[in-house]
Amino acid sequence: MDLSLDNNTGRYKIRSYSPGSIIINDATYQDPIIVGLEVLRENQLPMDLGELNKELLEELKITDYEVVILGTGETQQFPSWDLLEQAQIMGTPLEIMATDAACRTFTILASDGRKVLAILYP
Repeated sequence: MDLSLDNNTGRYKIRSYSPGSIIINDATYQDPIIVGLEVLRENQLPMDLGELNKELLEELKITDYEVVILGTGETQQFPSWDLLEQAQIMGTPLEIMATDAACRTFTILASDGRKVLAILYP
């Protein structure tokens, strides 16, 4: 799926997604990745979605963002209730969706200049 909104003013743009692969700018990622308008972090997420935790959310400073999207792979999968509750308590609820929808949503919000962070599992 090609994502071609070029009015994103940030440094990082999700160009396309296919199951197991995300293209950001001109690089392809096949492991979980964190992307924001001005941030790209590799090798900081556990390979298993179920291992996400509050400490990681704090490290990512999710409270600095208007929207935090969690793309869970080919299908929407909900993380633990504890993780969802912790994000809510921190004041920045996680928007949970399949990764294709997460990539589209990130692209639309970024094109509007919104401060958005995506945690993506290909």
